[in-house]
Amino acid sequence: MSRMVFIDTKWDPKKNKNSRKHVCYDPEKDLFFEVDSLAELKDYNETYLDSSIFPDMWEQLRELVSNGKSVYYFTRSWKWREIRERFREDLKTRTGKVSKSDKGDSYLLWKVYELSLIKNNTHRYFRLLTIVDVELRPLLMKEELLYKNLQRIRNASIVDVDVGSDIKILEKMVEDVRREIVDKATRLIRRFMDIAKSLGLDMDDVNGLTGLAGLLVYIKSTSYQKSVKYLGLYKAKGRYGSKMKKYNYKAQRHLIMLTNTILWKNGECRPPRYRDLRKILKVVIEAKKHMGLAGVAGV
Repeated sequence: MSRMVFIDTKWDPKKNKNSRKHVCYDPEKDLFFEVDSLAELKDYNETYLDSSIFPDMWEQLRELVSNGKSVYYFTRSWKWREIRERFREDLKTRTGKVSKSDKGDSYLLWKVYELSLIKNNTHRYFRLLTIVDVELRPLLMKEELLYKNLQRIRNASIVDVDVGSDIKILEKMVEDVRREIVDKATRLIRRFMDIAKSLGLDMDDVNGLTGLAGLLVYIKSTSYQKSVKYLGLYKAKGRYGSKMKKYNYKAQRHLIMLTNTILWKNGECRPPRYRDLRKILKVVIEAKKHMGLAGVAGV
């Protein structure tokens, strides 16, 4: 029988002796316990995390995935309030309270899994982390952080703030991490360069290839309509539509990077419109289908 554990993850960048631990729930033993590192969960075949995957966790997750363990993360963080209300009585019976708590959240992950198993829609709530995820997502997070810092320094220089050599240093750091992303994507994602070539990209298009790598990491579905919704490539209706619209901004950012590169290569120096983004997305989705990559883990 497969052993499962459900985890409310925590991160304390100070790493002191009073750092908060990951709170775990073992449904087989009906037991709560704590661990400092996710790598301590090597005795479990399946690990289910909440939606918060912090920077210090990737090396631990790499160890689990490399050892053949299945690791999933919760994909519907906006539903926590609804979930807590739905399982209100179960939560109160098991933990003694219905308000948010570490134990309560790990227990609720189990209740969501249990119900989704009955409804046969577990895939809607938990997504498998592959070796592609644990190798590339940390680099994608690093690239985004460095690029935001570069933008901040550039904006400061516009208003005559003396930034010295900071811009050149950050530009070099951004370029280096993007090249590292492309290198790993080429090795880990099946037929990565074939998809790139179908978009008119070559190895010199580092920015575009970085965008493609990020898009392939975040987009698992080969359904064009589902991907459009996931990326928020539609105009929300109603007065408060734009505020209520839910989409993955990281995935959208990488699609914009990819589309920008393609537009510029075609001599169109302008910001991409929704129709441009949808056009490029469709090419990527169709290329995956044509190359037999539909449903392939990590692609």
